[in-house]
Amino acid sequence: MKSIATFILALSIPFFPGSAEAQSIEWKLKKGQAISVETVNEMVTSMTLPDGSNQELPMKQQMDAEWKIKDSDEKSFSVDQTVKRVRVTMKSPFMNVDFDSDKGDAKDPFSKQFEGSMKQLLGAPVLLKLGRRGDLMDMQLPDSIKELSASPTNPINAESLKTHYQQVVVFPEGDVTVGKTWEHKIKANNNGMQTESVLKLRFAGIIEEQGRKVARIYNDTLTELVQAPPGIEMTIEDATGDGEILFDVELGCVTKAIQRQKLKMNINVGGQKISQDIEGTTTTIFRVAN
Repeated sequence: MKSIATFILALSIPFFPGSAEAQSIEWKLKKGQAISVETVNEMVTSMTLPDGSNQELPMKQQMDAEWKIKDSDEKSFSVDQTVKRVRVTMKSPFMNVDFDSDKGDAKDPFSKQFEGSMKQLLGAPVLLKLGRRGDLMDMQLPDSIKELSASPTNPINAESLKTHYQQVVVFPEGDVTVGKTWEHKIKANNNGMQTESVLKLRFAGIIEEQGRKVARIYNDTLTELVQAPPGIEMTIEDATGDGEILFDVELGCVTKAIQRQKLKMNINVGGQKISQDIEGTTTTIFRVAN
């Protein structure tokens, strides 16, 4: 199961005058600031099972978190991230999950499995140190999360969080002009499935959004399988993605990030063959409170 964590804009947004000029893109968050971070991941998994039947599993995950900037200097800033609320819904012929951390204890068995993992994350501060270009310099997890082991029913653990935060987009040094491209490589390990992704980014210029000067960045992603989970034969036929990032250059903060992903793979477990197609969209919105 894809980890929690483990990012469509209107085409009519007008371009900001002078968008062809060189522009630096770097985080400018300062000590004392607070940012709300809302992430919504919608995903549909289609499977062909060994008996030839087809199943479709729609899933939606929502996570509300808060960033508090604890320290800041010219080269980096430190963030205490605390998850405030988690919602997960999934419907299938053999598994239904309806979990909301704000609505008390889960009732059904599958939701209870998610609840046990999520409770370790809720309210537990994760300390991140990020460079001004967005590179992850350090991450400190609370002991309650360090002790969690990875499993298909336990999407929140130290390994999945490490993978998630390493996927933060890194911006290039110095000024960029329209058409500037760069790459960011990501290694991930999700329950023993090891992959390598190449994220190709392109600066598309400055646009005006609600009177703000915002940098627009496009990306394309290609992912390759490095190693299948133990005891599983796996091939990937298609693993591509694309997305957009909006970055408020005056505020020095991402305002919105959208990532679309496709994954088509074949799985063989003990002679039982399954084909699986996954399509998903992750949308993350940052709101600076002060």
